[in-house]
Amino acid sequence: MSRSRFATYGLPAIAVVALAAGIVSIARHQTDRPIVEPATIPATQPVAGGTIGAVGLVESASQEIGIPAAVPGPVSAVRVVPGQPVHAGDVLFAIDDRQNRADLAVQQASLESARARLAEAETAAADQADQVARAEHLSQIAGNVAISQDTLLRRRFAAREADAHVLSARADVAGAEATVAASQTTLDRMIVRAPIDGTVLQVNVRIGEYAPAEQMATPLIVLGLLTPLHIRTDIDETDVPRFDPHAQAWASPRGAADKRVKLTLAWVEPLVVPKTSLTGAGTERVDTRVLRVVYAFDPKELAAYPGQQMDVFVALPGAVAN
Repeated sequence: MSRSRFATYGLPAIAVVALAAGIVSIARHQTDRPIVEPATIPATQPVAGGTIGAVGLVESASQEIGIPAAVPGPVSAVRVVPGQPVHAGDVLFAIDDRQNRADLAVQQASLESARARLAEAETAAADQADQVARAEHLSQIAGNVAISQDTLLRRRFAAREADAHVLSARADVAGAEATVAASQTTLDRMIVRAPIDGTVLQVNVRIGEYAPAEQMATPLIVLGLLTPLHIRTDIDETDVPRFDPHAQAWASPRGAADKRVKLTLAWVEPLVVPKTSLTGAGTERVDTRVLRVVYAFDPKELAAYPGQQMDVFVALPGAVAN
């Protein structure tokens, strides 16, 4: 075969044979792969006729309450754990109060001393008043023969001075009582108690740590009322003209579109506000300007946790439930 005929017929034939061999080889090594279902089911509209879609954030009905220490100091006791239900007045944690109790003992001793001085002053004033009364009686029945006017005046002045000492002693007692009451109030504030009935959501304090008396970025303890739960939803400003606060609304957890709960309107904040920038806070959003709407639902109908994101759908006018 000449070189020209080989180039014309031989090379294409070799290429075809190589291609066929490659296809056969790939087919032999090809394995059947099972169809993989998606890890999560995408959210779908619960009604026919259109909805407003938004992202909601679950929060407690009371919103999250950050509990700080009222008085600074090292923590001596922590009485709660996350998830624990508490009642208003239950102890959450306590600050070391040994120095304050020692100061209170000294102040109570000072109060007792002030009360003793008051009793002494009152006794002296009563004695002076009795002497004045006797002197005036003698002056009336015997005139200046029994007692001179100078002596009578001196006794009257002594009685006034004794009355002034009583007033001063009473002021000292009142001051000492106020100091004791202030110390007792400080001691009571060193025991941090739950302000409401609710559930402990976070505990960020440990025994031995120093608790400052200020609101911290990460609260020492976070409380919330979990019945009902709220969903704070931001309606994009472009959807606000179509939003009906009385329309039906539903929510589904992210990654579980097959689970759905019907929502009840709690309130609408009638102010379109700029979106909160991404800071990691529980109230941040991603829209430019939004109308904030808060819905409520029963956690028995759908288990959820504060801080969890939900897909929220609000029906448009005329929409029909699927």
